[in-house]
Amino acid sequence: MTETPETPQHWQPGTRRKKVRIQRAETTIIDGRPSTRMVPDEVWVTLPPRDWDEIIRRGVTGVAIAVTVLAAAGTTASVGGLLSRMLHPGVAYAVGVVFTSSWLACLGVEHIERVDAGRAQRARIGGWAALIISMGAVITYGHTLDLLPAGVVGSCLDLLAKGLWFLVMGLDAVNLDPGVAHWVAEEEQHMAGRFLLGTRLARLNRRAVQMRAGGPEFEAAEAILAQASGHQAQQLSAADTSGQAAPVSAPVSGQPQAPAQAPVSGHVPDPSPTTPSAPAPPTSPPAAPVPPPAVPTPPAPPVTPAGTGASGSSEQQDGGPGLRPVGPPSKAQTIRDVLVADPKISDADLIEHVKAVHGDGGDAAKFADTVTRTRRRIENPSAPRTKKTRSA
Repeated sequence: MTETPETPQHWQPGTRRKKVRIQRAETTIIDGRPSTRMVPDEVWVTLPPRDWDEIIRRGVTGVAIAVTVLAAAGTTASVGGLLSRMLHPGVAYAVGVVFTSSWLACLGVEHIERVDAGRAQRARIGGWAALIISMGAVITYGHTLDLLPAGVVGSCLDLLAKGLWFLVMGLDAVNLDPGVAHWVAEEEQHMAGRFLLGTRLARLNRRAVQMRAGGPEFEAAEAILAQASGHQAQQLSAADTSGQAAPVSAPVSGQPQAPAQAPVSGHVPDPSPTTPSAPAPPTSPPAAPVPPPAVPTPPAPPVTPAGTGASGSSEQQDGGPGLRPVGPPSKAQTIRDVLVADPKISDADLIEHVKAVHGDGGDAAKFADTVTRTRRRIENPSAPRTKKTRSA
């Protein structure tokens, strides 16, 4: 048994119909099992009414294309004839195509940028400038042949072609509200930004592939960067563990340059013997002798002239009051640091502490006397000495 659906044929007077060939389904059922196949068929379909606006648009567009082709041919022939006197004829006629193509390209750009008035204005000005140059070339060619009226008429071909295209593109021109135009411009900026970012990333990825491909230059650059990163990480790690910074050195007149010794944190550098000052206020003293204090690195102490006498010579041996050598602190500096930490420390404990740091040099009595005298000099600095001048 075969079921063939009937094709409805609805027709209304005054409408246009057209016969259309289609494929319809045909089902055959045998013993209760259906089988469907597609068979060709012809049906009548109703056509919509003619869109005369679209027909006219297509006609005007065709006329504009034809006029443009003829105008381009006339301008090319005129410019080629004018330039063939100094150029090869093939080159001269090829150059003639540039004149019509220039204003036609500007017209297309103006149509694309119709939303942005600024960019459309630039294209419009460029198009009219190219048209004037093209018309001037045709008029000049007519003048050289003593046919100036023919040159003027021939130059109007480009003007007519541009005018037709101006009217055709005006069919799609819509005067946008300023707010709508701004919204369209912002959306264009967002899309242009995404496109630009994509192109930059693609370029960087290509460079990364080139670097991964190898080569002596890229391998050397990778080695230099890896070494610099490792050195920087090592410096940061050392600074975190020791809590010290690089010593700062300052040149001194008449004395070799040496980095400054770092006093105890929070301790003002000891002034020169010529500048008496009271000892720093005591801090919380420990019950037992303190170990050698940690030595951070502050900025270099001010440079002052060295004193005279025994104290002045001792300070000069230690590196001068304004500049201290790098390495273990001097005996005088060690004594100062201990007195700052524990001003009431006994002489015996002080001697043992300094001995643990510097040693006694094999002469314990002399070492003890030196430590004691240095402590007295630090705790009770002598008054500055003044020089007496004799009158002649």
